[in-house]
Amino acid sequence: MTLASITACLFGLLGWRVGVRPELLAYSALAAVCVPLAAIDVLERRLPAKLLMPAFPIVAALLALAAFMEHNGATMLRSIAAMTVLLAFYLTIAFAAPGALGAADIRLAGLLGLALGWPGWTTVIVGTLLGLLYGSITSATMIALRCATRHTLIPFGPALIAGAFTGLLLPL
Repeated sequence: MTLASITACLFGLLGWRVGVRPELLAYSALAAVCVPLAAIDVLERRLPAKLLMPAFPIVAALLALAAFMEHNGATMLRSIAAMTVLLAFYLTIAFAAPGALGAADIRLAGLLGLALGWPGWTTVIVGTLLGLLYGSITSATMIALRCATRHTLIPFGPALIAGAFTGLLLPL
């Protein structure tokens, strides 16, 4: 399956779940960035800032537009709060376990928090926990299959992305 096919499937799932609502634009922009980010992280073990950093203002602007169109500034404030909370949470993990997370993983968590915060705090918690769970399962499986050791750097971005989109797609 090509990256374009995966992105198209994700667009379709988001459209099915969210419907024709203003926030669908922000989620679609996020998907358009996250699919190649996940692929790059798997192949090169890095999340390029040239792709990740421009996504912040784009997703934020599209969510702000959605908040304006729906006359609901509280959702935008919650999105910004969720972004801040996830940045702080992953930064704390990075300080507690040096080398476990890269700076780009922390930035990615903030971007995902921006989107996860829109539907509510339950989605933030579920998306975050699923990302951590997916990352743990991936690591444990690779170690069990002897494809990696405890010290092998395993890309965490795809797990964060998968958890976030699972959280967004679940009917919570």
